Amino acid sequence: MAPSSASTVEVASESLFDSEAVPSSIVEVTPYLRVANEVEASNPRVAYLCMLANNLDPTASGRGVHEFKTALLQKLEIENDSTLKGRVEQSDACEMRSFYQHYYKTYITALQNAADTADRAQLKKAYQTSNVLFGVLKDAVNVSQKIQVDHAVSCSLASTQH
Repeated sequence: MAPSSASTVEVASESLFDSEAVPSSIVEVTPYLRVANEVEASNPRVAYLCMLANNLDPTASGRGVHEFKTALLQKLEIENDSTLKGRVEQSDACEMRSFYQHYYKTYITALQNAADTADRAQLKKAYQTSNVLFGVLKDAVNVSQKIQVDHAVSCSLASTQH
């Protein structure tokens, strides 16, 4: 029995994002996909937001770019509702801020305190991940400010009261 085109696209997109087989003309999305894959198990909504904020040039073209864009958009469309239901905070901006702060405290601060060289490679990777997460956080806050000003304000107030 031949797989349906929807399941073929889903399987193709899963392997596409897992292997990060990104077309060479759009390699700028690779860090976002790497971080999305890295954090997906612990926070699927943050992974979704990383894929959404991928800085993919809408005019990019080249071998495999159209297929990649289509697969990415389909994956985002499929995962939006399910990841939104699993969101802990009241907005994407709050979710990103909370996750970023947790990540920074857990990985960056802990690794900075370790002095051995093996940990330096981990620290470098953690900084790269942190940099992408911070960029996604800035995007989420900008979107939130445009769409959900009230939620962003209440999120900030709630965090200062704790």
